[in-house]
Parts: sequence; C-alpha cells; structure tokens
Amino acid sequence: MSTTFCQQLSILILIIKIKAKLWYDTRNIILFLSEQRGSMRTDQPVSHLPTKSRKLVILPLGSCEQHGSYLPIDTDLRIAQLLAEKLTNALPDSDTLLLPAIPFSCSWEHKGLGTIALNVSTLAAILHDIAHSLKKWTTPVLLLIINWHGGNSLLGSLASEITAREEIPTAVLNASSEAGRIWNRSHTTNIDDIHAGAMETSIMQAYWPEIVKDHIPTTAHCVPDVAPATVQSVLQALGSYTVTANGIWGAPEQANPDEGKELIDNLITNIREQTLRLLELVNTHQR
Repeated sequence: MSTTFCQQLSILILIIKIKAKLWYDTRNIILFLSEQRGSMRTDQPVSHLPTKSRKLVILPLGSCEQHGSYLPIDTDLRIAQLLAEKLTNALPDSDTLLLPAIPFSCSWEHKGLGTIALNVSTLAAILHDIAHSLKKWTTPVLLLIINWHGGNSLLGSLASEITAREEIPTAVLNASSEAGRIWNRSHTTNIDDIHAGAMETSIMQAYWPEIVKDHIPTTAHCVPDVAPATVQSVLQALGSYTVTANGIWGAPEQANPDEGKELIDNLITNIREQTLRLLELVNTHQR
C-alpha cells in the first residue's frame, strides 16, 4: 500500500472513532435523562401541587460540552441533577418540587465537537418562560436554580430580572463555584482545577464509575499560565481549545473518588443551609 493511502486510511479510522464516541456520549445523555424521570417530583397530579406554605421549586441547570477524552459530554448535567436530587431529598417533601433538568446552557467557550451551546438570549427566554408559567400556578413559590457550569455568569443578573419582572422570587446557587472553593480548601490538588480536572473527574468516578473506566494519563494534565489575567476572562476571549492542548484545564490524573464523594456531601450540607435560610428570608419579606 502507498504511504498516501495509509495516511488516508488512518484519517478515516480516526474520523470513525470520533463520530462513534460522539454518538455514544449523545446516547448516554438520552439514557441518563430517561433514567432520571423516576427521581423527579413532577410525577404527581396537578391537585397535589398547591400548598399553604411557599413551594420551593428546584431547577437543575447543566450543559452539554466536551470534557476531554475520559469524561462524558453530559458531565455538568449529571452533577447538576445529582445535587438537585440530593438537595430535594434533604428538604421537606410536601413543599419541594424538583423539575427536570435543563441540559444545555451558555457553553460557547467550549465550542466544537461534543458541545451544544445556547445563546444568552435563548437561555434567558427559557428561564423567563418557566418563571412566568410558575406565576400562573397562583401558589407562592421560590424558584431555585442549581447551576453547574462556570460559563453561566449571566444567571445572577437574570435571577434578579426574573424576580422583578415576573414577580417570582428567583435565586441561583452556583454550585460549581461553591464546590471549587471547598475543593481548594481541601488541598487535594494545589493547582487551578477549572474544567474536566481532578474535581469533576473525582465526582464522576464516585457516582458513575462505570463511565470513567479508562486510565487517565499524566499527559492529560494541563494548567495554562495566564496570570495575571483571570481564567474566566481568558476563556471568554479565547475559548478552552485555544489555550489548552485538549480542552482540559486541571489535573485529572490526580482524581480520587473518595474525595469526590466527600466534596458532594460537604456541598449538599452547605447548599441545604443556604436554601433553608433563603426560604426563611423570602417568607419573611415576601407576602
């Protein structure tokens, strides 16, 4: 065989492998969403929804984006859903409603194979429509968005806008940022763990070990030197693929499933306390 033919054949095989992995990841998202229906609290008739006290409506927000060659593209979605379920189970049943997760968000910093991103205006419209629909229930609610995607920096302003314009008290818990602070205090790693690094890999290994089977090579380690610029400003201006070798920013080879489980346990304790206090304040000041 000629050298040219061999090169063409190698390229074809590589393309087939990439397409097969994307199909597999997309199939995993569909299966994951179908499996989560049983854990939602929307499987009840409308007559059960009204309550005398304020209903806490929890909305998980994930994303569909590349997470290197070892984590699925629905990593953010899985973790957002996991946190929302655990928070819901830690709160009074009658006053809490867990909505199906939104699987896409503003992920343009990861544009490319595996990523499905929404425009800011699209995500804003979706959340406004959800809040407007809840307003029509004519029962007092607090809409709480559980976010696990660092690129959704618009959510804080959007929550304030929804509260003011839809007259539905709305707040965002940026769980990924809170988790990052807890992770950094644990000193499990001593580097910036931004995307598909040790933190997210540890969580995935703890809760979905059947998915993260492959050995993670030390070559996956990537921590770009961008100081004194901030990580988010670099991602906003350049995108992840431009400043990293393969879309990874962190040390995934240092992942530990035990650390991942401990992180989630600590995170749930924190956001449960925040949620109960927020609900108390809303009930006190919002009539």
